[in-house]
Amino acid sequence: MKPTAIVVGGGLGGLATALTLSTHYDVKIFEKNSWLGGKMQSIQLGEHTFDFGPNTLTMPRYFWDVLAPFVQPKEALPFQRVEQPTAHHFKDATITFTTDVAEMQRQIALIDPVSAENYPAFILEITRLFHLSEKAFLNKTFFNVKDYTKASLMKNLMAARPFQTLDAFLGHYFPNRKIRQLFNRFATYIGSSPYETPATFAMIAYFELVEGTYFLEGGPPNIAATFERVLREQGVKLHLNEPVLKFAMDGDTIRFCETEKGRYEADIFVSDMDYDVMQSLLGRKIPKRELSTSAYVELIALKEPVDLHHHNLLFSNDYVAEFKTLREGNYARKPSVYGCYPYASDSSRLPALFVLINAPANLYASQDGLVEQVDDALQKWGIKEEQIVERKALPPHYIADTFAVRQGAIYGQASNTWKGSFFRPSNHDLKLDNLYYVGGTVHPGGGSPIVVKGGYEVAKRIIQERQEV
Repeated sequence: MKPTAIVVGGGLGGLATALTLSTHYDVKIFEKNSWLGGKMQSIQLGEHTFDFGPNTLTMPRYFWDVLAPFVQPKEALPFQRVEQPTAHHFKDATITFTTDVAEMQRQIALIDPVSAENYPAFILEITRLFHLSEKAFLNKTFFNVKDYTKASLMKNLMAARPFQTLDAFLGHYFPNRKIRQLFNRFATYIGSSPYETPATFAMIAYFELVEGTYFLEGGPPNIAATFERVLREQGVKLHLNEPVLKFAMDGDTIRFCETEKGRYEADIFVSDMDYDVMQSLLGRKIPKRELSTSAYVELIALKEPVDLHHHNLLFSNDYVAEFKTLREGNYARKPSVYGCYPYASDSSRLPALFVLINAPANLYASQDGLVEQVDDALQKWGIKEEQIVERKALPPHYIADTFAVRQGAIYGQASNTWKGSFFRPSNHDLKLDNLYYVGGTVHPGGGSPIVVKGGYEVAKRIIQERQEV
């Protein structure tokens, strides 16, 4: 008889963990919502379908790695490349991302020839940072103190520019403020400030500028749907609409969890919940920490196609002030505005626009003026009021309530400090021997490919260390 495992939370990290464990464990997943995939949620507005997140798909091989033992992964998830995925609009210029280095140089040269000349060297360095990060962090799990104190980890960490900020790093290559802003934006992928987060996270740029950006026909929720299908084939029991309410401990071991429907025992438990929310559920004091940003979202159903890229960004004129205000717990007065328009890549869907403004991790911050900021962005994108069928706002409260996330902070702990970046909550509870953690609020961090990679690696180590056959 196989040992048993319970995964609490059906986000992408939990799904990757459950599927990988399923070869050695009888697995149950408990999810508070009616769908799997966490923030990879499909939302219906009339006849229009929206993907709450993630909006930008990268690193398909991390998803394929999880599926490979069970199905033909590239057939199950047929990612397709978007050649010019993201248009970045400044007040007087536009740059569209591509993996073509010469084309990126050509566009950058229109703004600053020196920055354009340095672009190939930048690509070489972010490639180095990515491969270093993959070796030192993304392929590793952190279960105990020894994992954090290995000489090899410290050596790799010191080589990853931990004490230089992302903005300072970019300044070495790009003397022009606009060009730095273009790549500073990658800090928002981990809900942090480019003026505080370590330069190590420049490696995020590698995902889009070297490996490329992708889409799936029907949208990102098809990833969760594919995982769900394979999980069911593996015999994993899915308990939807059934949140875990309580854990019962015996010394250093969790014996069972309880829901409104019953009591469930298991040999091991894996939390894919927000780390701080899970600590509260365990009856522990939530540690003080700076939280990542949240998001104010508007879903905008359109009557007809419009002229936009799959991903679109309108930059604020003062990026420094924008992040300073966010860290102070308020919305920027003139924020950057992001718009995801999947119809640009997948015309099988009705045209719809997902608009996002970075929000502070403060559910009580005033949202005055945000609708007007979205209206202004729509105007700049050439979208007229008569082209809109319906629109709906989803403020940070929606994120906090729907996904059980503390203060709506999408990535949990912010990466605005050296400690916050490299010493996130570990993957194994320090007091409970049979409790493990996955998901975007623990190591290795947020972003859909990263949480999938994290769940996969944690499950492999659990199987290896507990020697279950």
